[in-house]
Amino acid sequence: MATVVAPVWGGPWEEKECMLTLLSPVSVLQLLGIVSVVMFVGSLVLIPWLILRLDAEYFLFHKQSPTDLSKRHPVLQVIILTVRNCMGLLLISAGIAMIFLPGQGILTLLVGLSVMTFPGKHWLLEQALQLHKVRQSLNWIRSKGDKPLFIFPDQKSDDNA
Repeated sequence: MATVVAPVWGGPWEEKECMLTLLSPVSVLQLLGIVSVVMFVGSLVLIPWLILRLDAEYFLFHKQSPTDLSKRHPVLQVIILTVRNCMGLLLISAGIAMIFLPGQGILTLLVGLSVMTFPGKHWLLEQALQLHKVRQSLNWIRSKGDKPLFIFPDQKSDDNA
């Protein structure tokens, strides 16, 4: 572990010293290994839990807001929106990392997109749901949790025809 002494200015005439520790390459690899294991285990627990909490018709009505935020206090609206978007951004970041590291990368990305609120969200979700493997993975998790399978928009129109 290498240390670097860097000057810290407390005022215009006063110079102090502080110790900055730099991580060695071995420490960085250990840290990445620990983060990888935590993300893998976390994705095995958190992602199925979130998927099982969704309604079977979520993807039919995901464009409609489940709760009218305009009825809430403005400060509460901002807090909820900020927390949801931060959680979604964290899940999307983890999903991108899990594409290269062990974990359920695509499903984590999909759940992260579902949690967030931003322009173009519904289009992105619809594009992701066009992939057969994504639908198959989502419904596999639902079947393992004894929940009804998701109903997707094109299935709804096929049933009515």
